[in-house]
Amino acid sequence: MRCAQFRTALSARLDGEPSGLPEVRLDKHVARCTGCRDWLARAQRLRAQVRTGTADGPSPEWSARLLVRLGEDRTGEQPPGPR
Repeated sequence: MRCAQFRTALSARLDGEPSGLPEVRLDKHVARCTGCRDWLARAQRLRAQVRTGTADGPSPEWSARLLVRLGEDRTGEQPPGPR
């Protein structure tokens, strides 16, 4: 079995879904495989960041500047015609 299949199962487990593999087999693979162990640690950190809202993402200021450049302001109004 390839690591990609184990990582899919680990992802499912993190999401609270059935992994499709016996838990013992999955745990044994992670214990032996440095790549999957590192992948799991990164996935767990990312999941924690997303759940706590600390994941890096665009700041409100960056988002506002982008909207202005796209022709909208934060209220949804269109700016005056072309410059």
